[in-house]
Amino acid sequence: MNGQLSRSLCALATCAALCAAQGADFELDLDELIELSPRPGSVVDADLARFIAGNFAALTVGEPLSFDPHPAFIAATQRTRGQARLGATPGLLDGFEQGRPFAGALDPADPDAGRKAIWNMRYAYTGDSGLIPELHWQLRDWSKQSIDLEMLFAARSMRFMYRHVQQPLPFIDDNPQDAYGAFFMRAVEAGSYDGTEALVFVNRDEAREVNGWVYIPQLGRTQSLASFSTEESMFGSDLLPTDFLVYSSRVTDMDWRYLGTTYLLTPFYRHDLIEPAARKARKYDYWHTDFEGHAGCFPKVQWQLRPTLVVEGTARDSQATVQKRVLYLDQQTYVASLWKVYRAGEKLWKYVIAAYAHPNSHLRENNESGAPIMTAFSTIDIETNRCTTVQVLAIINVGEVEPADFSTANMEHGGGNFRRR
Repeated sequence: MNGQLSRSLCALATCAALCAAQGADFELDLDELIELSPRPGSVVDADLARFIAGNFAALTVGEPLSFDPHPAFIAATQRTRGQARLGATPGLLDGFEQGRPFAGALDPADPDAGRKAIWNMRYAYTGDSGLIPELHWQLRDWSKQSIDLEMLFAARSMRFMYRHVQQPLPFIDDNPQDAYGAFFMRAVEAGSYDGTEALVFVNRDEAREVNGWVYIPQLGRTQSLASFSTEESMFGSDLLPTDFLVYSSRVTDMDWRYLGTTYLLTPFYRHDLIEPAARKARKYDYWHTDFEGHAGCFPKVQWQLRPTLVVEGTARDSQATVQKRVLYLDQQTYVASLWKVYRAGEKLWKYVIAAYAHPNSHLRENNESGAPIMTAFSTIDIETNRCTTVQVLAIINVGEVEPADFSTANMEHGGGNFRRR
């Protein structure tokens, strides 16, 4: 079965351009994928990732399915097609309003194709707001195959610009930070980190310095995010702030190169068809995604064959801790489900896996949202023989998330406004 799969994937790579045909940005040829995919339910060795060489995990293959974005996002892409341009200012796009900035197939001969792919990733449709009542972290020892520490966080996010579904559209007028969006996270049950909060703004101008704050209850004060290193682990875990849930570092921090499009088994799945974890959400009728494999470092979901863009980023700063990233971007949604993090040279440092559930297989509140729902996240640190896994409960486009949730004034009092909700 392994040899057959390998031969199939090699053959598929030669026809990858068919899935990037002009005018088919959000379409998926399910008949073709069903015909070419390994039989649903088959278990294959996880030799698709470079670091899995010792049978540390197996992938269960599921039936291909289409992750259609919200109709409003598709309509905006069609309406504004061809308007967005890479401007003279590297951190900004000219002419961008809504939708996917660079629709259609990317040209491998275009020297700017890598930058265009990353901008498409940055503005991929994942909803206008997100309520994340539970982020369960597990800090795992790869060698001992044990969980050393568990922590619970809560978070919420919002787009201030380039909105598609929730009013006001397409921008929120009260945006003093001139931010594309924001993310606010609080430690709920995290030992010595209890009560710690982080507020991060995603700058509209990506060339600007990192913009955000951290509230430290032990000190009773808020510090600028600039005083913390973005390339050191978060809360003693294996997670980097720049690679937490999404690639969140500045687009301008790296030179991006488009390496082409291929077919790849990636963790896109139906949540109602998995064997979930024993952990049930506290206030929702939802069972979290489980993990499996060596030390429980791999999401226990079905993987499916999907057309995938490969983009390589090389750090512009030769002194940066992360010198290279290779991101695998889903062609239909442009979210990154797999990526690799390197220090200097070609030695792999961290491998990142993000599992996405189809919204119509998730909580009822997420049905027809058109947003791929992240449910499980894992970062495997090759150097330390550790991994950190995160079980995510996310609810998309809810009125409970408001611009006031992302005010620095709330953090001066330990985020009391956030805590009462």
